[in-house]
Amino acid sequence: MNTLSNIESEIAALPPNLRAEVLDFVQFVKQRHGLTGAHKAVVTTSESGDSPFFQALDAAGLIGCIESDEQLSTTYKSKLDFSTKHGVQP
Repeated sequence: MNTLSNIESEIAALPPNLRAEVLDFVQFVKQRHGLTGAHKAVVTTSESGDSPFFQALDAAGLIGCIESDEQLSTTYKSKLDFSTKHGVQP
């Protein structure tokens, strides 16, 4: 097997989020050495269309980790508990 075949087989064995990391690294190396075609591409998967960053956050459980009403940005003060805040007079 030649080097290119080895690289292809190793990358094929990676999950999509790590493949995106490899692509970012290759683009970084090309840019650092002044090679052509070193532009940053947005990588999406064909299944969901989500970016690798979103997929990584979703896999870590950070997407959809709380349930609340859709107007949380305007009603957040009613959702917070300030009872343990220091300096609050009872």
